[in-house]
Amino acid sequence: MDNDAPPPLHDLGPAQRRPQLALVNPRWKDNINAQFVLARLASFLQALVSGEAPRGQLKHRVLIAPCPSPENLNEIAQMTRSAYYRIELTTGGHGMDALPQIALHAPNDDERATACLFGLPAVIEHGADVPSQSAGMPSWLGAPGEYFLLQAGRTAELQPALCERLFHSLVNFLIHTGIVAELALAEVEDDFHYFNAGDEFVLLGEANGMFVSRHEPGRWLQAGDLVGHIYNRHSGALSTDVCAPISGLLTAIRREPLVDEDTPLAIIQKKSGAKGPR
Repeated sequence: MDNDAPPPLHDLGPAQRRPQLALVNPRWKDNINAQFVLARLASFLQALVSGEAPRGQLKHRVLIAPCPSPENLNEIAQMTRSAYYRIELTTGGHGMDALPQIALHAPNDDERATACLFGLPAVIEHGADVPSQSAGMPSWLGAPGEYFLLQAGRTAELQPALCERLFHSLVNFLIHTGIVAELALAEVEDDFHYFNAGDEFVLLGEANGMFVSRHEPGRWLQAGDLVGHIYNRHSGALSTDVCAPISGLLTAIRREPLVDEDTPLAIIQKKSGAKGPR
């Protein structure tokens, strides 16, 4: 048996019903966090179906693809497109380490409200004029129902504490939406912030070199705060300090050190006002 073969699409719950939820990791082996979390979630739901779990009942059909290969991703996308809730798990991308967040692309009011059920620190809207942040499921965007892009962590590295947080978030989402019944988890107290389209600021590098960050995602910055440094990659001399030009929440920071001028180094969400879900 090939232990490296991509796992199947887990089809769990009442088989004759339209799937209520689909969760896919389209980044294949790059997103090891998503692969681990979704595999664990599939095992957890299978225990509910088989009765092995002491409590909890899976009331609706759920489709989970922890690690589809690039060759079958389009097929997986079509198989999961009919699910009412569609959740894609991706990373910060482009060498970035992302605070766990829900990204919404030109959302409707239902998506705005549902996004708050994950219990993650940030929900971030992107307007219709901004290209979709989707890493691999563009066919989901036009389908009926609700679509969410869950961004967290960085590529090619297992972050156990982050995985626990994501697993807890997804189980709570299943409970809040009624997909799983007769089960309750302790709520994790966390600051929650909703950011509207136009609140995002991408901090770009002003020099070539090696970027060394000073903070973890989730820190609140004031304008002028030091974000990191860029060093000359040959001499080791300090080229420039990188400071936040605005105040806001640091939702992503670059971890790949080699940068060129205009490389994204950090993403800051500025608070323009409490609009959020209506």
